[in-house]
Amino acid sequence: MTIKISSQDKVFTLLSSLVTAPCAVTARELAELTGLPLSSTYRYLAVLCRWSLVQERQSGRYAPGPMAVQLAAGFEHQNSVLTWARPLLAELAERSGESAALMMISGNRALCVEMIDSSQALRCCYQKGYSQPLRYGASARALLAFMDETLRKQILAELPPAERTLMIQSLEQVREQGYAVSQGEIDQGVWGVSAPVLGSRDNLLGAISLMAPVERVGALQSQWGRWVCDTAARLGAMSN
Repeated sequence: MTIKISSQDKVFTLLSSLVTAPCAVTARELAELTGLPLSSTYRYLAVLCRWSLVQERQSGRYAPGPMAVQLAAGFEHQNSVLTWARPLLAELAERSGESAALMMISGNRALCVEMIDSSQALRCCYQKGYSQPLRYGASARALLAFMDETLRKQILAELPPAERTLMIQSLEQVREQGYAVSQGEIDQGVWGVSAPVLGSRDNLLGAISLMAPVERVGALQSQWGRWVCDTAARLGAMSN
């Protein structure tokens, strides 16, 4: 069955590809990233530029525009989950000595919306605003396992059959134990644990994640997993 993609979805697919690109990109590069015709890419870019969501550079490359700043500010000021999460993340980071983050779903990616860095010199190189595909890592699986079933099926449908089967089995395990663990899936030598933040009626609000160099984990894995689950449960209770 072929799923018809609306023009609105195409616009936001293009915008998502642009904001997650490591640097400013050309229209042709965006067309290749999204699979959209070049003519449609230029048309959608023109709309986004009019709304200042995208800005064209003199080099002919495109980057996020000034309206993105207003959107980010509105999210920061008006998102109560983010406000409540900050002191809980600070507590988790201090307690464990490692980096703690709040992750949320952004399209088909896991986005870091808040991060408290470890105070240790050797720590994970991850930052607020970074995102990753909902495919690898503990954060991705914690979000995938508890997200809306329709959206989860759409994301899983993009995976090769063999990988999809393994992912479905992994997500069943995550739902059973209530958290996800990963090691070296995104960055070599990095261990992570992530638990979903569930609000009223078990709606998914995000995920609490703890990241550490693998050599510091050892026997602390179970304890850190409990702390992450506790932090996620406390944040979920505040949001009810």
